[in-house]
Amino acid sequence: MKNLKLKGLKYEKGTYHLFNDRFVFFPPQIIDVFSSIYGEGVKSLLVWLGKKAGWALIQDWDENLKLKSLNDLVTQFCNIISNHGWGRFVPKTVSDKIIIIDLYHNVSSELENKSKYICHYITGIFAGFGEYALYRVNVTEDDCSLENPELESCQFKIEKVP
Repeated sequence: MKNLKLKGLKYEKGTYHLFNDRFVFFPPQIIDVFSSIYGEGVKSLLVWLGKKAGWALIQDWDENLKLKSLNDLVTQFCNIISNHGWGRFVPKTVSDKIIIIDLYHNVSSELENKSKYICHYITGIFAGFGEYALYRVNVTEDDCSLENPELESCQFKIEKVP
């Protein structure tokens, strides 16, 4: 990770900083621990944690990157979070009413216990991002490669609420 060339990311003395905010990697095994302790009750916690992270990250990045369009914002967001290790995020549809993003190589597929709980955290990240980009949104995971192994990606839909 030290050699990652990402605008705004700096490494110094064991600490990563992204636009002067400390950058902490969130191990997916923590989500497994939460799910084993709280079961289905952890879903709302994971969505909430993801939402807070998604909002904070895109707000800082947007201020520093000074992007000119929604398409640029979505593309840069997907590029940056793809470097977090959750998988590769690819924008499929971008408009002022709906954003559809495919997730390839979901990190959960690499874990010992393939867990849908990681998808809840990612849904939260998109909820925070979506609220920043489109104001009020509803986020759903329409396709999940964990539930249907024949799919090559998960698909998240961020819809603006009228």
